[in-house]
Amino acid sequence: MPWIEWIDEADATGPLKKSFDRFATEHGVDHILKIHSLNPRSLEDHYRLYAHLMRGPSGLSRAEREMIAVVVSKTNDCFY
Repeated sequence: MPWIEWIDEADATGPLKKSFDRFATEHGVDHILKIHSLNPRSLEDHYRLYAHLMRGPSGLSRAEREMIAVVVSKTNDCFY
């Protein structure tokens, strides 16, 4: 499994802290977003892309999109 350096929520400041605060769930910030913490702009762009893919117009339902994400993660041996 690759290791990617990131800034934890407790250490975030400025624009990164604002993004973390906006995207955090009751479990904290998802790792897929934390990997962008060294480049907050990419975190924002990644989140917008994710939101569009998962909730934007599509011939697939939200459940179908989530199932595809789970299968891809499993295929890639992703902990997610």
